[in-house]
Amino acid sequence: MSKQFQSLRQQIDLLFENLIREQPQLSLVSSMDTPWIPAIELQETETELCLKAQLPGIAPNELDIQVSENAVFLSGEHRESKQTDKQGIFRSEFHYGQFKRVVPLPIPIQRERVTAEMSGGLLTLTMPKATPVVPNLIKVSLIASDPKA
Repeated sequence: MSKQFQSLRQQIDLLFENLIREQPQLSLVSSMDTPWIPAIELQETETELCLKAQLPGIAPNELDIQVSENAVFLSGEHRESKQTDKQGIFRSEFHYGQFKRVVPLPIPIQRERVTAEMSGGLLTLTMPKATPVVPNLIKVSLIASDPKA
């Protein structure tokens, strides 16, 4: 029964794929209707956090990066190319327009020492960890006084 159900499901999926391929205007979900949020990867080493964000087609001057001790704020815009061929575009799943992404950080960072590099559509932020604040405690001596005096 499981193989029959799986076969039926594959046939139905294929039917819908073919229908959408032949008549894209029937697609229930348009890629242009869904907001684009860049994928990220956050790694931690002993001394720093490293955030990588996939930003293909985004020019560095189209990108705004802001950091606080506890979060990274990314925003920018992927502009649509004005260049088209004589035939036009039949189908595009590229996302154009503005995006915003807030990435909370698991530990505080030294925001003044953050560096950014963009290469091949990959943004890399290197964020040194903040040094833990050690409380500066002082022992206070208590002198007992005579309550009758």
